[in-house]
Amino acid sequence: MKNSLNAFSNFVSEMHERVRNDDAEGLARWAVGELSETLGFDAAWYGWADIRPEGVNIHANASLNLPDDYYDTWLTMSDQDLLAAKFLKAPDGVAIYNRTDRLQTDGMVYLADKYGLKKLATAMHTRPGRIASFYLSSYRVGPHSREWSDAEQEFLQCAVDQLSAAMKLSTSEPGRPQDLGAVSIFVNENGIGILGLSNLREQLGEIWPEWDGDHLPDRLQSLIGVPGEHILTDRGLVVQCENAPGLEGMGLKKLTLRRLTPFDLLTHREREVARTLAAGKSHKEAARILGVAPATIRNQTQAIYAKLGIGNRASLSNMVPEMRDG
Repeated sequence: MKNSLNAFSNFVSEMHERVRNDDAEGLARWAVGELSETLGFDAAWYGWADIRPEGVNIHANASLNLPDDYYDTWLTMSDQDLLAAKFLKAPDGVAIYNRTDRLQTDGMVYLADKYGLKKLATAMHTRPGRIASFYLSSYRVGPHSREWSDAEQEFLQCAVDQLSAAMKLSTSEPGRPQDLGAVSIFVNENGIGILGLSNLREQLGEIWPEWDGDHLPDRLQSLIGVPGEHILTDRGLVVQCENAPGLEGMGLKKLTLRRLTPFDLLTHREREVARTLAAGKSHKEAARILGVAPATIRNQTQAIYAKLGIGNRASLSNMVPEMRDG
C-alpha cells in the first residue's frame, strides 16, 4: 500500500474534525466507508462484541454493502466462526480468513460462499475489563481478490483503535448541545453500556455506590424501552430515554442523565408559565400566549414561586434552565 503513513494521517485528521459534530454512528459509518476506499475492501460488518471460549456475543452491529440478512445468517454458524477462533488465540492481532485456506468449517464455507466473501480481515479494539469491544470485519469479494498485506493489516488495526477512541470522545465532546452537567450514554436493549459508561461513573457514580460492571443499574435498565423523560426523585435524577440519533441501525438507545432540580418538579403547564415569565412577558402577555385567563397565570405564578422557594422574576430567571444556561 503506497503512502500508507500519509493516508493514515489524513484519515485521523479528518476523523478528529468530524468528532466535533458527528455522533458515534456517523463517525463509524464515515470511517468504514473511507477505509473501504483506502484499503480496498468491498463490504464490511462492524459494531460491538465480546469473544469468549463459550461463544461470541454481538451487542450492536451495522454493515456496509451487505444484505439485511447477513447478521441472521452469521448467527446460524457463529459457533464455527474461524475469525473468532483466531481472536481467542491471538486477541491483539488482526484475524485473517481466506476462502482457499486449508482449514475450514462447514459454517464458514456456507457464510463465505453465500455472500461471495474471499479474503476477510477483522480487527478489534479490546477494552480490558469491558464486555463490549468495537470490531470491524472487512471483506474482499470476487475470485481475483488480493491477500491482506502486513501493512494493510496494521493500517486496519490502528484505524479501529483510533475510531474507538473518537467514538468515545463523541459522547462527551465539549460544546455539544446538551444540558449543563448532563451525561449521555449509549446502551443496547439488554442494558449493556456501549459508550459513555466511564463518564457516567465519573459524574454520577456515587448515586449507585454498589454498581460495577458493564450492565446498567436495574432502575436504569427498566427505562431503556420507555421513551421520554423520567424523574427519579429517590435518586435525584432526570433521565431522558430515546433511540440513539443515527444509531438505530445498530439497535442502541441513548440515555441522558442529569441531577434533579426544583424546576423539574413543576407540572408541564407550570414550566410553560415559568419559561414565558422568565422571558420577560407580563401576566397579560403570558395569558394571551398560553391561551388562559390572566388570573390563572397569577395563580400559577404563586404556585411556581412556592414550589421553587423564590419570590420574584429575577430569581425565576435564574432557575429556568433556558434562561440560566443562555
